Amino acid sequence: MATIKNTLETNFTTKGAQRTVKETEQIGKAQTRLAQGSASAGRSFSAQSQGLGGLVGIYAAAAANVFAISAAFQALNAAAQFDTIIRGTESLANAVGTSATQVIGSLKDITEGQLSIVEAARNANLALSAGFNVDQIEQLGSVALKASRALGRDLGDSFQRLARGAIKLEPELLDELGIFTRIEPAVEAYAREVGKTVSQLTQFERRQAFANQVIKDGTDAFKDIDTSVISTQEKFERLVANFTDLALVVGSFLA
Repeated sequence: MATIKNTLETNFTTKGAQRTVKETEQIGKAQTRLAQGSASAGRSFSAQSQGLGGLVGIYAAAAANVFAISAAFQALNAAAQFDTIIRGTESLANAVGTSATQVIGSLKDITEGQLSIVEAARNANLALSAGFNVDQIEQLGSVALKASRALGRDLGDSFQRLARGAIKLEPELLDELGIFTRIEPAVEAYAREVGKTVSQLTQFERRQAFANQVIKDGTDAFKDIDTSVISTQEKFERLVANFTDLALVVGSFLA
């Protein structure tokens, strides 16, 4: 029994050793082939990188130049638009006996600098084109400021919605600001004030009647809103307005 046991152990050891050696050789050969393949791939990639190096550099330079040209064009375009807007403001302001500087400066002061020069000029042009005077524009700006504070809305959007609603006699635009002015009561009150009947009023007078009532209703609706403390949103809008004005200055210099 001992002889059989020794023989079995010897055979097992021998076969196991041969198999181990064979498998080790196969693994070694596979690792060698893998290493050779990796090295070959690395050399190929390196060659491709060196070959494309010039093209990549040219592409990067071209992309940078295109970006610079696009940025310069946008700056020049913004400066040209600004010049056109200011000229329009000046013409409209002269028609009502004031100046663009006064109207824009007044509107920026009323809105505490949260409108850029371009936004102030565009909003002023919108109101001036409808025949509103400086006092009405300032009051619209004040109502828009309080509405934006109370409702958390963008000031520029609030002013445009307020001005367009008053100009186009569209109460629906004002409803979203919490101002529920209606046309006929406003027109009737204005007619009595000027000693006319409703049918005798011109379209301009109807617009004035509605705008005055919008200002009154808006002032009453937001009379308890305190604008003396600047909120985080207003600080951000003021910062954006300042950056926009600075960009216009740079664009004008480039032009």
